[in-house]
Amino acid sequence: MRELSVIEIEEVAGAYGNGFFADIGEAMRSAVVGGAAGFCAGSIIGGKHGGDGGGFLGIGAIGQGVGMIYGGITGGIACALGGAAVGWDKTWAATDEVIKGFASGTLIP
Repeated sequence: MRELSVIEIEEVAGAYGNGFFADIGEAMRSAVVGGAAGFCAGSIIGGKHGGDGGGFLGIGAIGQGVGMIYGGITGGIACALGGAAVGWDKTWAATDEVIKGFASGTLIP
């Protein structure tokens, strides 16, 4: 049995050969960036749809506030875990779309 080169290791499905600490660093960066984007998008969605039921006296402001907080927390946690799982390239591509959509007013999560 022979040793595999770095190029061969990267070609194997599921293999990732940047080194343990580099991989941990990438996972942490992906989790932080993905979590921030998920918090932003989740709070926007929660704030928009939190008061859809009307609420007390038909206002729904409390529901929107709760939806905004809950949506932000849930979106941040989910996207942090997803970002750590998929890696930096896919996390940055998704985060870039959220930033562009937020800046242009066309964010459709």
